[in-house]
Amino acid sequence: MAAPILPQEVTEHLEAAIRLSNRQVHLRFLNEAEALITLNDPTAAVRIAGVVVESILTRLGEQGASEDQRQLEKWFELRNSIAHAQGPAPTLGQAREMIEDVRQSLMREIKVGPHLASPERRAEAARQVRGKYKFVPTSTAEFIRRKSDELRQEHDEHGS
Repeated sequence: MAAPILPQEVTEHLEAAIRLSNRQVHLRFLNEAEALITLNDPTAAVRIAGVVVESILTRLGEQGASEDQRQLEKWFELRNSIAHAQGPAPTLGQAREMIEDVRQSLMREIKVGPHLASPERRAEAARQVRGKYKFVPTSTAEFIRRKSDELRQEHDEHGS
């Protein structure tokens, strides 16, 4: 059985919800990284913030390179040098700067909300007959007449 295809509007709403959820998770990671700075552990803070950087860079990779992306790549290189023990331990200042830059990038990068359909597209969608009634040749007037007959019969059955 083939999976049903979701309408574009539903897909856009789901994507927006996922982006919001991801942003909340990323912000929590950055809060944890800040807590590690207060515990005087900049290496762990950079590693945690690096998780967010990697996630953002993965999404940005689909687009062209920007100044923001270059800055994030710089922080990703710092994270990699620490993770693979190839460089000196970061300073508290570097860790703070990285977390702040990543947080600002995260807030700029995510554009939340579905793309709203044009009024013409919404009107067209409203006119489309969907679901189980798609193949029923019934006008609105005919439907109202039938429904009123059904309600009258139902009332007669229960009222008698």
